Amino acid sequence: MIAIPAYNCAPQILRVLDEISDDLARRVKEIWVIDNRSTDETVSAAVHYKDSGRIPNLRVFRNRENISLGGTHKVAFQHAASVGATHVVILHGDNQARSDEIVRLLSYAENNPAFQTVLGSRFAAGSTLVGYDLKRILGNRVLNAIYSGVTLRKIEDLGSGLNLFAVADLDPATYMHFADKMTFNTELLLDLVRRGVQFAYVPITWREEDQASNARNFNVFRVALVNLLKWRIGPKRRVPASDLDYEFDEVG
Repeated sequence: MIAIPAYNCAPQILRVLDEISDDLARRVKEIWVIDNRSTDETVSAAVHYKDSGRIPNLRVFRNRENISLGGTHKVAFQHAASVGATHVVILHGDNQARSDEIVRLLSYAENNPAFQTVLGSRFAAGSTLVGYDLKRILGNRVLNAIYSGVTLRKIEDLGSGLNLFAVADLDPATYMHFADKMTFNTELLLDLVRRGVQFAYVPITWREEDQASNARNFNVFRVALVNLLKWRIGPKRRVPASDLDYEFDEVG
């Protein structure tokens, strides 16, 4: 399945869906837009696209609460497991990653059975960056180098907006305890490393055009380092906040 977390990206969500070819749509069972309580027209735009019938297996859902990007990952992972999916693609709804490059990840997994979790990298050889701020490029490269040194694994991206996860490689006993914020990806990556999961990176295209980033660069950098330190010393497992609701409803 393909899961598309979306928040206040009404202009971009149509481009995301347009880039999903008929061939790609046929390769997956379901394509989900999962809206995280957007305050713009994201949901209505996605529902209108669904009603057009261009992508027959497209469905639109809305979280009952704003559970941020990490929480929406949890929704996608749990649903993928519940329907018996073997893999779930996470594709951000802001169109920074190219939807058609999902094929790169699927083909890599098909051709390399030992690597069923395949992560998109904005910084690998062969990747393409369009309009990406130089300070953010440098900050990401520094973090990648630090993570690589501490984990003793080559880390080429801490979390882009295009990733393929094998459901068998995901452990709800761990990921349900991770933060629901933007830094969920770093905790998930470190968990894969700790559990010895084999994963690979493939280069992707990453664009900054009309997107509005919800990430705060310094805070993301700081929390990524804190997460790495906690991982190194062996953190106590957190319990999910009791007031968070990971339930959702179908729209349209």
